[in-house]
Amino acid sequence: MISINLLPEELRRNSRTSPKALAVLFVVSVVSFGSAGFCGFLWFNVKSDREARVNIAQEQLDGYTPRAKYADLLSKEKSEFDKRNKTIGEIAASRIVWTRKCDRLSEVVNKDVTQGRHKVWLTSIDVNTGSDTKAGNIRISGYGAGKNIDNYANFYEDLKNDPVFAAGFSEFTAPSGKVDEGDTNVEPPEKVEFKFEVNMPSKDTKKKSPAKAAAKPATDKPAGS
Repeated sequence: MISINLLPEELRRNSRTSPKALAVLFVVSVVSFGSAGFCGFLWFNVKSDREARVNIAQEQLDGYTPRAKYADLLSKEKSEFDKRNKTIGEIAASRIVWTRKCDRLSEVVNKDVTQGRHKVWLTSIDVNTGSDTKAGNIRISGYGAGKNIDNYANFYEDLKNDPVFAAGFSEFTAPSGKVDEGDTNVEPPEKVEFKFEVNMPSKDTKKKSPAKAAAKPATDKPAGS
């Protein structure tokens, strides 16, 4: 049967929404608001977690910064200490213990005198310390008994090859000698005056390899000998 509502439109009853539509609308609303709430929860939860991590990292950084500065300061001090220690080591390695040198020189002079290897006595030992640009040296002068140059040549070789005395020196110059007729009241009356130099290492910044000592001593051979 067809029913016709003749009442004016403003007096007519609104048509009821069907239960299915209400159910769909409710579900959609719940899902929408639930999704929005869940997304909001995740957003604020993740944001707070990230902010907490940033704050913790910043606190750690603030704590590490003074330690890093202190570590850099210690590293700088260590570098300065290594430089000073290296310099002290180089000075200690290059220094010459003169008491040991003098004691060893005395031993070499008196060594093998009775066996006749060399018979020498020294007249002077002149030490020149040098300057900032020039290396120092030692001038050794003395006499060898008799006309035989072996009396001082062997002494020169023993001194040059002695590990204690020769340590720290760079070069032994070849000795020069001349015969002195001497005093007829002593035996033998003749003696040979000799002198040579012992050079210290160069003070130049560039290190030089130690010069080789002369292979054979140069002498002024006396006439008729």
